[in-house]
Amino acid sequence: MSETMHFILEVAMCVLAICMLLAFSRAVKGPRYTDRIVAINMIGTMTTATICILAVYLSESALIDVSLVYTLLSFLAVVVMCHVVTLHHKGRLLFLSRKDHKEKEEEAKEECQ
Repeated sequence: MSETMHFILEVAMCVLAICMLLAFSRAVKGPRYTDRIVAINMIGTMTTATICILAVYLSESALIDVSLVYTLLSFLAVVVMCHVVTLHHKGRLLFLSRKDHKEKEEEAKEECQ
């Protein structure tokens, strides 16, 4: 492989590393769960791209298999996180509706007295 190709691949990996750091800062800052989930998904995608670039750089075809496995695990992790956030949100809504229902019952009891 030519020296220019090696240089281009090295630059691409550096750019992806910088983008991963920016996505990590977004995952830490938030402010919402959706921002964090999207940032973690972006980190997984950029890691997969980095592994693929490294496979070309090192001429190792086995790294493509590693990249595929990592992609599947990253996707599964994002799906699980989305499920957990959805369950948390539904539980909070249920708690608030029960709280409102109890408050209305207490107000009705006070009016009866």
